[in-house]
Amino acid sequence: MRTDTLVNCVLELSESQPDKTALIFRKEKLSYGEFGRRIRTAAALLAKRGVKRGDRVLYTAMSKMETFVFLLGIQYLGATAVPTDKSGKAEHELSLYDDAEAALLLTALKIKDIPSGKQIVTQKEFLTELKEAENAVDVPPYEFPDKEDYAEILFTSGTTGKPKGVILSFRAVWDILNNTKNGIGIRGDDVVLMPLPLHHSLALRVCRATLVAGGTLVLQNGFAFAKETEQNQLTHACTGMVAVPVSMELLRGQMQEHFYEIMGRFRFIEVGSGALSVEQRKRLSRMLPDTQITNTWGSSETGGVMFTYVHDVAENEERVSTLGLPIAGAEVMFLANGADSDAQLHETAEASCKAERSLIGRNRDNPGRLAIRGDMVMSGYYGRPDETADALRDGWLVTNDLCYSDEEGYLFMLGRSDDIINIGGEKLSPLEVENIASEYEGAGEYACIGVPDPDGILGHVPVLFVGKCREDYSAVELRKYLATRLERIKIPARIIEVEELPRNRMQKLDRRAIAALYKA
Repeated sequence: MRTDTLVNCVLELSESQPDKTALIFRKEKLSYGEFGRRIRTAAALLAKRGVKRGDRVLYTAMSKMETFVFLLGIQYLGATAVPTDKSGKAEHELSLYDDAEAALLLTALKIKDIPSGKQIVTQKEFLTELKEAENAVDVPPYEFPDKEDYAEILFTSGTTGKPKGVILSFRAVWDILNNTKNGIGIRGDDVVLMPLPLHHSLALRVCRATLVAGGTLVLQNGFAFAKETEQNQLTHACTGMVAVPVSMELLRGQMQEHFYEIMGRFRFIEVGSGALSVEQRKRLSRMLPDTQITNTWGSSETGGVMFTYVHDVAENEERVSTLGLPIAGAEVMFLANGADSDAQLHETAEASCKAERSLIGRNRDNPGRLAIRGDMVMSGYYGRPDETADALRDGWLVTNDLCYSDEEGYLFMLGRSDDIINIGGEKLSPLEVENIASEYEGAGEYACIGVPDPDGILGHVPVLFVGKCREDYSAVELRKYLATRLERIKIPARIIEVEELPRNRMQKLDRRAIAALYKA
């Protein structure tokens, strides 16, 4: 059974709107018509190198237009696209080649000695061939893949161990891009600024959605300089942008009093790969009243599943920290933490979602592990049957996120089950402490972890790390502030000041590294 595909949509757009700009990088522009021709030529060149349906092809995901030529050229043949981090090392990319059992690697990294048995081509060489072969190669006809064929393998960052390859079928990719397109409201007249690394699931799903909508993507290499964001916004009249929570703070700090003047020109801003703090949601809602700010919850395994429209919740104290409502087509339920999940899944799959079924997940005092089912869910982890079996059960993706919902179905997260702090039997979410601390403006970032109680009484106690502190920051005043908002047992046993909190490539808090800081 076939499903529609990103490739087919772009090829159709190359015929229906050939002169419309699809991609922009600095001074370069690529029309949909030219984009379609390059995709076909790339597919022909890959086929000449032996790439066929079902093969895995790696490519270094540079923040350049050719990245999308590689992606769609690979998928044109029914092969599986495997993007790699442009900031990674050659050894890491070669390791992923082995993990994915790849047929070919299009690399932008410097690999001195090509190992025997590996087919590795530099992107520079391939692009030269692409230019010379234009209109001079036999292009194989496009054939729709089966919806369960593998479209992409996205390797996770590996902060908790060796990277896992998340398999997304053509069915999942199609559902994910439509969820994003509909959730954000991306239109054909949108010009979307993309400053995130193009191997990451957040960037990929917004890029896919923009292209299927027939819009224009403006590629930017990170958020290092707010001036570049402003220049791209003005030059290309960008209507949308994608960011992570830390980058919004970076832009606000650099733009200062010009933040509204510049960022207020966007029709929408999607913030993903982490939740905006309560204070960020309130502040952005005030500072950008005319811009739709969407904070999305999801993962590489699902794409965006919940969309929170920040302006709708910023002034609602009970709902300001919500993950949002599940998108249409996504089923969610809550599993008792530590219970026999397989048995519970079997029971609840046939049951209604009425409150009397179970108290699990029905309020903050009875959270459960979030499980998700729908077409957006991954097919598994490549080459890891045991971990796939642990994550996917009866069609449900079982997460380690402890969540609950209110009476109207809005979801709330307490944190990952292994991050919850057990204080003498009292369960504390680190997010609760971090959100309250974020409303105290003495520092720029906060992270709460649990550590063994030095007195040996409570089991574990919370410790709060603060970073990017202002000159007027006072740990004494912060503690007094927390004491007015938290129960006594939840007040951090220690407040530790650091220059900057450890984060991963996508600027998510690295709680393992933070725990290591405490031990050190």
